[in-house]
Amino acid sequence: MQSRIARTAESLFAEKGFEETTVDEIAEAVGMSQRSFFRYFASKDEVVFDSLERLSEELAQRLAARPLEEPAWDSLRRSFDPVAERFADPEHRDHDAAIQRIIDRSPRLLSAYLGRLERLQRALTDALVARSVRRAERGQDVVVLRAMVGGACACLHAATVHAGADPEVFGPSLDRAMEALRPAEV
Repeated sequence: MQSRIARTAESLFAEKGFEETTVDEIAEAVGMSQRSFFRYFASKDEVVFDSLERLSEELAQRLAARPLEEPAWDSLRRSFDPVAERFADPEHRDHDAAIQRIIDRSPRLLSAYLGRLERLQRALTDALVARSVRRAERGQDVVVLRAMVGGACACLHAATVHAGADPEVFGPSLDRAMEALRPAEV
């Protein structure tokens, strides 16, 4: 049901605009009451970020699950594989592009989106810190780890923007950017 609500809302947002679409309209289009809508989502904003939240959780989990002996930078790259998989799937790719257009058109959503990206970077940094503890590494500089995550996310963003017109170039673009920015061993 949550997925059905999200898809219906996304269609209305794309058709009418995010700000112009009400929760009542979403609930009516799905065939439920406004109260029922709020059992699944706290707000219409949350509908927009539903898939992004799940993807962010998956990226952090993938990073935490990487082999301890793997260099942190390589683990970050591999944790981005779900994004590459979404680019390879036309349905996911089109959905993600539509969501990004909705976000880009709303200052409120864009602000919330940037906040979520900040939380993702914190989660990835926390995963690297925990990994350092498991590897019994001493003296890991959290600032350096955070900068590393920021650099990797910048590579991800650059590849995403570049692949907008040609999704086939996403993976190679991400690999090229990450190789160019590979840090010295941390």
